[in-house]
Amino acid sequence: MLQHKRLLTVGFVAILLLCSVVVFIKNRSVIIELIQETALELRTRPYSSLLLSFFIALTSIPPLIGFTFITTLTGFIYGFPGGVLPAVCGAFVGATVAFGLIRQFNFQIMRFSNSKQEKFIAIQEAIEQGGFKMRMLIRLSPIPWPITNMMLSLLPTITFDQFMTVTAISSFKVSLEVWVGSQLADLSNPDLPASTHRITMITMGCSVFILVVVAWWLYRLTMQKVEMIQKSGRLAMYRKDDIEEISLVDTTTVSSPSKKQM
Repeated sequence: MLQHKRLLTVGFVAILLLCSVVVFIKNRSVIIELIQETALELRTRPYSSLLLSFFIALTSIPPLIGFTFITTLTGFIYGFPGGVLPAVCGAFVGATVAFGLIRQFNFQIMRFSNSKQEKFIAIQEAIEQGGFKMRMLIRLSPIPWPITNMMLSLLPTITFDQFMTVTAISSFKVSLEVWVGSQLADLSNPDLPASTHRITMITMGCSVFILVVVAWWLYRLTMQKVEMIQKSGRLAMYRKDDIEEISLVDTTTVSSPSKKQM
């Protein structure tokens, strides 16, 4: 039954993506023109950056979606590095609000399947044991920003100061999404010559490839750290159990009288 539901969900998502691609291809010029007009309108507004920062902060709170889209849109509208400050401020404020809400109400906002739930718990245990380095690895890994907000907020051993320190340092990783948005703006600009479009496309393609490789490496490194910390934790637990068992045997031997004493 569960597998049937998963197949239906995957099929629905695939059909939805296919329909979206078809609609985009057929109305590509209209959609790009609309996005450019909206970006130009927002760019001329004095407080539009605050509005985008607000939406970035809002989507930083799980289970709301759209964080990556809005940070990329910030780069599309304000370019790079113009869009970095609104994106970083929004991500930092959103993480702070998420921490406060999750700690205040003390509940897990997002639900996972059994296998993902086990991995989520394992990552949380690794974060608790790994300290600052592990928290930074989790933040810098390609795990979505709202998910890492929830992971760190749910850990009772992480203090507010520790959460703020890691978040302040790692919030600059959204600069990558801002940069991608600025490159998309250059590609959609009809005033630029074809040679500039080609150079931008090649540069963006190479950069995205490097970013994907680095993200994959960070994810693999994080998961290896999680597995290593899990194994060391289990080994320490086994040793503790063995010591307790030996102590129990010694106590029993000392307390029981021998035949000669009888």
